[in-house]
Amino acid sequence: MSFAKHIKSKFLTGLFILIPLIVTVYIIYLIISFFEPIVAPIVRNILNKVTGRELYIPDIPGAGFILFIIITYITGIFASNYFGKMALARGERLLKRIPVVKSIYGSVKDMTDAFSSDKVKSFKEVVLVEYPFPGRYTIGFVTKRIQIEEKLFCSVFIPTTPNPTSGYLILIKEEGLTFLDVPTDDALKYIISLGTARIESPWKEKKSFLS
Repeated sequence: MSFAKHIKSKFLTGLFILIPLIVTVYIIYLIISFFEPIVAPIVRNILNKVTGRELYIPDIPGAGFILFIIITYITGIFASNYFGKMALARGERLLKRIPVVKSIYGSVKDMTDAFSSDKVKSFKEVVLVEYPFPGRYTIGFVTKRIQIEEKLFCSVFIPTTPNPTSGYLILIKEEGLTFLDVPTDDALKYIISLGTARIESPWKEKKSFLS
């Protein structure tokens, strides 16, 4: 291997290792930066009321991120019980009555719901579909079966790569699909990784649930 090829190979290896780390750190930085100016005044006001006098309290680095973790955890606990679910449902109904807010909240909520652990389980069948042209195939997920004029169609979600939260929804007859015996998680990993992820289970055809 020449010196130039060695440099290129090692550089690309390091780059692909650093990119996910840098993106992760950047996202965490954005979260901390968002919560930091909110948390500092709250902590300062609480301590001032507890002590009964105004104190000089320097900004606490990382307090915003810690608060985000705590709020997220408490929200998860609250949303997991019956009363929490009822309260959240009422809150969502209220938000959906506000003209501009309902469009923004509804879109974001639908996107996050689609890829929550419960919804991903609804992607029960991984399929190979001839799309977008004849002779070209892509991976999709059967999300539902619907009947149109006494004909049964499969709703197939075709995610984009590397961001599977967007994609296309097509309706196709079941006989036009090749059902794959691959776990949903493995198929998603394959899509997100641009087709480079190692899939332990073999790609093989299987019958649909209704066959």
